[in-house]
Amino acid sequence: MTFVTQGSIPEVVEKTIGESLDERTSILENISDLGPPDMVHLKKHNSSSGSKHPYLGTFLYYTGADVSNSATIAALLNSLSNIIGEEPQIWFGKEKHWKVTEATYCTYNVFSKVDVRVTCKFPGQVESYMIDGLGNKVNETDRLWTETFVSAVVRALISADADVDDFTSVVEIRKINPFLNKECASLFVKGFEELYNEGPKLGCSEDLQVPTRCNNYLVDAFVKCIQLTGMWEEGIAILNRITQEDHTASYLIAKLYLLNNQEIKAVKVMYDTIKLNPLDGEMLTLQAQYCLNKKKLDLALPIAIKAVNSTPSYFKPWSVLVEAYIQKGDYEKALLTLNSCPMVTHKDKFVLKRVNNPQPEDLHLPLPMDVTLPNVTSLSSLDIAAEHEKVDHNLLNLAAANLKSTFAKAYKLLTDIVLETGWESLLKYRTKVFVMEDEFKKENAQPSLDSSSGSSEAANGSAGSQFKKKRLCERWLDNLFMLLYEDLRTYTMYRAQVMHFEAQQLDLEKTTLEWELLGLVSERLGHQREAAQCYEKGLGLRFAVRSSKKLLDYYTEQKKRTASLEALNKLNDQILDLVVNLTVWFHRWYCSFSPKMILALSGLINEVGRTKVENEIKVKYKNNRGVYDLVRDNILYLEEYGLIEND
Repeated sequence: MTFVTQGSIPEVVEKTIGESLDERTSILENISDLGPPDMVHLKKHNSSSGSKHPYLGTFLYYTGADVSNSATIAALLNSLSNIIGEEPQIWFGKEKHWKVTEATYCTYNVFSKVDVRVTCKFPGQVESYMIDGLGNKVNETDRLWTETFVSAVVRALISADADVDDFTSVVEIRKINPFLNKECASLFVKGFEELYNEGPKLGCSEDLQVPTRCNNYLVDAFVKCIQLTGMWEEGIAILNRITQEDHTASYLIAKLYLLNNQEIKAVKVMYDTIKLNPLDGEMLTLQAQYCLNKKKLDLALPIAIKAVNSTPSYFKPWSVLVEAYIQKGDYEKALLTLNSCPMVTHKDKFVLKRVNNPQPEDLHLPLPMDVTLPNVTSLSSLDIAAEHEKVDHNLLNLAAANLKSTFAKAYKLLTDIVLETGWESLLKYRTKVFVMEDEFKKENAQPSLDSSSGSSEAANGSAGSQFKKKRLCERWLDNLFMLLYEDLRTYTMYRAQVMHFEAQQLDLEKTTLEWELLGLVSERLGHQREAAQCYEKGLGLRFAVRSSKKLLDYYTEQKKRTASLEALNKLNDQILDLVVNLTVWFHRWYCSFSPKMILALSGLINEVGRTKVENEIKVKYKNNRGVYDLVRDNILYLEEYGLIEND
């Protein structure tokens, strides 16, 4: 097992001791989402003689720590204190003898909107208290501690594996696995059952207008917990108990069965639920999506129409209906349905936010030395910044890359259509179903024209009839067409460049960032193989976390379509390399919890065997310090939950 070292504890230096605690208190009243990450405040004393400023205040953020009671929090604070004080700390390039004299842990309870704080004064004294949005203390209860623990786990799960292309992301944070032992997982699912009806208080993903009892962040975290721990039976049992009071929770039972590849049971639950309540929009949407995935278009289309009629204000059923029309080849109806989709315009994806914005010179971001992999851990941020300076701004600033929420999903549906029809045909379909600007002007001008003949009147009447059948294109969809044109233009120029260089038998040279951006354009347009080639070329130059994640997804999908044993073995080797590189990268940035890595490693081990995976890592990375031990942490986690089926 790898252990926490001084090199894996990032810190931010305060101007005034305790200011981060005051700033955290000041924002409590205005929190409207899952809240800020947990925070640790440290008061440190420099025992070196002659120091001008012997006391210093620092802080860092946390997710995934066990905050089920004050004792577990105090144990974590005591551990951090010991690690920092056991030997001189390399502090901004100099050795400093720090001793932590006081440490405070803060974690936000989303349900009751209180901040829980535990303070340890070394040696020995522990105090815990809870404060509301105004900074007033509230009485501690078992219920509040349960809410606090569940809130922390939800935050850890919802924010895990967040995209790293946002330069404002929090780096001074330790992310640890909230389910390192079965007790924590059991405590969370028990808390989920107890707080199920309160779930909508936590909000929901950016794709939903409003949270419901079976579609909110608490439910999302519960489903992810079951996937990560394999507690399928316990999860189903809990949901069966919940359905005794709330029959709509049957939707979650069907969802878990599908995720666990128990399709027969899932189909039965879907059938029974819809028979009992024919207007259950969420279950109808799930059933329609299932039929589409099975290529049962004759079943999917009428169910998707029912789902839209049952829940017309939600985006998901409309998007499934668009997919059904695309599969049917009815692109006119697909466009008209897409135009009718209810869009979520007021929400962003939940991301962890800082309590304050520190200056770069106040950030102490040490390099963990217990794990080294040269091409990953020695990656220079200056080199990456230089690439950003040199990159073609037209490529860097493609607006489609910044689409969020339902707009990104709507764009994906539009690209699915153009992938089938081509750009020219798409424009013809667009002209056929939507009113174009020149038609609109012409129609408005029509009453002022003097129709001098019967034939011209007939022609005008025919044109007017056609005009009345058309719809006005929503402004957001009109904008997506423009973004699609820019993406297609960029992609076409890139492919022409590739063909030209291949004809000349020359290598097309670009930076890793440029290859990555071209890969993202190709992927947005549905050209998965070409996107993968871009990511591979970029990774051939240097490590890039986003390209690695994208390739991991691509290779995992390719395995489902590959029959050749040789090709499968190659894909498995590539997946293992990506998992190792990404795990080391996350560790370098103080993160030891990635659901994506856990599930990828689980799939790989259960296909080729634990022994083979471990031996390959040992042999390939024998000269790289700590790599095997780091990956083995995740293997031991899988073993803890009985998720290794193939030794």
